[in-house]
Amino acid sequence: MVRRELEGRIRKGVLRPGEQLPNEPELAAQLGVSRNSLREALQVLEDAGLIIKRHGIGTFVTESSPLVRAGIERLTSLTEFVADQGRTPGSRLVSFDIAAADSEVRKKLGLAGTNQVAIVQTIKTADAQPVAVCFDYVPTMFLKEPIDPQSLAVSIFEGLENEHCISIRLAECEIIPTLADNTIADMLDSEPGAPVLLLSQVHLDTQGRRVCYSRSYFPATKFTFRLVRRR
Repeated sequence: MVRRELEGRIRKGVLRPGEQLPNEPELAAQLGVSRNSLREALQVLEDAGLIIKRHGIGTFVTESSPLVRAGIERLTSLTEFVADQGRTPGSRLVSFDIAAADSEVRKKLGLAGTNQVAIVQTIKTADAQPVAVCFDYVPTMFLKEPIDPQSLAVSIFEGLENEHCISIRLAECEIIPTLADNTIADMLDSEPGAPVLLLSQVHLDTQGRRVCYSRSYFPATKFTFRLVRRR
């Protein structure tokens, strides 16, 4: 069936989120079907939320079933978060640096003067697909030498606890809808201007110290957060 073929291409990532489909005559010719059959299939896919038609522009792939969909009431590492969804988690270290904290990081962590911070940038994956770009800032005064960047990259929570005896207790979190710039889009394998969710979090340890500031970017098509609110 035409619908099944197109849906399979979308689910397997052959047709990626944000990608524009060929026009109807071209797509019908590629699939060897009539335009009427193609229109019927496209309507079913649109009703299912897998594609969206933009009048005067064309038809684009969306994603109705994100790779990761879970609640954020419990504070866990992204690695654990992804594994809990039955996906295979992964983490790739993009860069590691030690530098003076900028004004935003100093404000978030309550730092004064020219405090040095370790900056860990990683790409998190689920089933080998990028689902987050993370920037973690940890004051070096909390870290033991020598610092192993890879231990922090695999899981910032586990790395801090296992290597530096820092146990994260809670996080102050802001969820901010924004758009991917060229750098973030490239790392998330998406298009510039694609919607992303930014989690801006300040992590406190069991002693109440602000030990880590994180900025994590999640593509809205692959990662959905759920928050349970009770009265």
